[in-house]
Amino acid sequence: MELRSLRRMKTGPRSPRFVIEIEPVQANQLRDAATLTLGVGGLASTALLGVAFVLIRREARRQADAQARERERRLASLGEMSAVLAHEIKNPLASLKGNAQLLARMLPGGDKPRAKADRVVDEAMRLEQLTNDLLQFVRTGNINRAPVDPAALVRDAAGHVAGEVTIDTSRAPAAWSLDAGRIRQVVINLLDNAVAAGPPVAVTVRRERGQLILEVADRGPGVPEDDRDKIFEPFFTGKTQGTGLGLAIVRRVVELHHGTIAVYPHPGGGALFRAEIPES
Repeated sequence: MELRSLRRMKTGPRSPRFVIEIEPVQANQLRDAATLTLGVGGLASTALLGVAFVLIRREARRQADAQARERERRLASLGEMSAVLAHEIKNPLASLKGNAQLLARMLPGGDKPRAKADRVVDEAMRLEQLTNDLLQFVRTGNINRAPVDPAALVRDAAGHVAGEVTIDTSRAPAAWSLDAGRIRQVVINLLDNAVAAGPPVAVTVRRERGQLILEVADRGPGVPEDDRDKIFEPFFTGKTQGTGLGLAIVRRVVELHHGTIAVYPHPGGGALFRAEIPES
C-alpha cells in the first residue's frame, strides 16, 4: 500500500489527532491482474470451444463419408452378384415358366393338379420379377440428363399405376434437367408403393429453393421411425409380396441425380415420400 497524505485534525485544545490516507496499490494491481486473467481465460475457452466444434463436425463428416463409401462398396458387390445371378437364372426360369403355363392350360380347371400348376406359374412369375428388379438395380449406374417437363413426366408415370392418384403440378417448373426414363421409374415405384400402402394417393411436383420437389403421400399405416432409413436398403421389405428393391432403386436413381429422398409421417396419417433433386 502507498501512504498518500498525513493531515492533522483538531478535536480539542489538548488532544490533536492525525488522519493517515492509504491508497490500496497492491489491491488494484491484483484486481487488474485478475481481470486480465479472466479475459484471457474467456478468450481461450471460446477458442477451445470453437476448435472442439470444428473437430466434432469434421469427425461427423468423416464418419458420414466412411458410411457412404461402405454403402457404395456394398452396393457395388451386390450389383456384381445380382448381375451374375440374374444372368444364370433368367433363361432356365423362362423355360420353367413357359412349360408350367403350357401344363396349366392342358389341365382342366378346378382340380388339384391345375391349382398346383397355377402355383408353379405364379412362383415363376415372382422369380422373374425379382430377376428383372435385380437387373434394373444393377443398371442404375449411369444417367443421361436433359431438359424434361417434370409435370408431363409425372402424369405419364401415374397413368401406368393401378389406382387413383391425385396430381398437383400447379407449381411445377416448365423444365428440369433429368434422366426422364429413370425418374419415370422412380415415380412409378413410389406410386406403386403408396397404392399398396393405402389410398388416397397424392403426388405433388413443385420447385422450391432451387430444388425440384417430388412428393408422394398415402394414407396407409405409415413407416415406423426405426425403419425410415432401412426401407431404402436393398431387400428390406415389410410386405409379404415384393422383392424389397423398389425403394432401393428409387434412392439410387435420386442420388445419381445428386438429390436426396426421405420418408416422413403424413400430417393426415400415412407416409410422405419426398425427393429433392437439384437442377444440375
